[in-house]
Amino acid sequence: MTTQQQFLDLLWEIEPSTSTVDACSSAHRTLRSALRSDENFGKLHVATFLSGSYKRDTAIRPQKIEGILQRPDVDIIVVTSHTEGDDPHDVLDALHQALVDCGYANLKVNRRSIAVTLGSVDMDVVPVIVNGNSYLIPDRELKKWLPTNPRQHTQWTVDVNSDADGRFKPLVKLVKWWRRIHLSSLRRPKGFILECLVAEHMDYNQKNYETLFVELLETIRDTYRYYALLGQVPHLEDPGVPGSNVFSNVTAEEFKTFYDKLEEHADLARKAKDETDDTEALRLWRSVMGSRFPAAAPARALGSSLIRPAIGVGLTFPSMPVFPNKPGGFA
Repeated sequence: MTTQQQFLDLLWEIEPSTSTVDACSSAHRTLRSALRSDENFGKLHVATFLSGSYKRDTAIRPQKIEGILQRPDVDIIVVTSHTEGDDPHDVLDALHQALVDCGYANLKVNRRSIAVTLGSVDMDVVPVIVNGNSYLIPDRELKKWLPTNPRQHTQWTVDVNSDADGRFKPLVKLVKWWRRIHLSSLRRPKGFILECLVAEHMDYNQKNYETLFVELLETIRDTYRYYALLGQVPHLEDPGVPGSNVFSNVTAEEFKTFYDKLEEHADLARKAKDETDDTEALRLWRSVMGSRFPAAAPARALGSSLIRPAIGVGLTFPSMPVFPNKPGGFA
């Protein structure tokens, strides 16, 4: 029989390490301060803040590909004094030039952001303008500004996690880990879409992580079966932008690939949960959650380890930048 402790130990294993968090923190504070103090871009700069999974505390440890540790991703929102009348192409070019002027060399202009690659961290730098209580983001391909609300997304995860008595974010990490093990080459759905799926379909009263994970997969499987059969993409409301679908950029093929794997593993996870032989249960769980899924600890060790906190849980980055050294050392 699989224990709660095995899932707690897995969560401990997949947390970002202290060194990863420190590298991300140093990198984002350096970049934010550099933009703020840049002679030219400083005139457009209003504020910066963190977004994404590291801010929301839903990130998992960076993966290794062919023995090489991949860089973690950090999202930085740059609030500017641009207006909706400014061309998105020009807005992104201005941010790109500012980053060049600040000393960053390995840059890529994406559709809505500038990607910054450093030795140990990747950063996605996103320009926005204020739009009431939310923001607008420039889209180079559509040549228009689109609604977004990263601050509300962060607050939403805090609220949902509170409603789930602290179990929402750990369950998100388990789902992200499962996806990485089995669907690492699939572009979408991932990240925030998975968070929305977990929030929509988890049992907020269940305390056991094994049961939470199994029943989550089964509920998602049952809810979206006909979408997959009909080759359609479902609608799931964006909690920060009413009327927007978090699945809007997911193709029918991507959703079907995701769904088929989830359907397969919902059955495997149920077998693992119901298995009474410890050895077979471990084999089944490792087929679902990968080789890091731990064996059961000896009974005598459980009393103390049940309250062991996961490294990195609750770590967040400072909301205000500090004035660091020039960024050359991180390029």
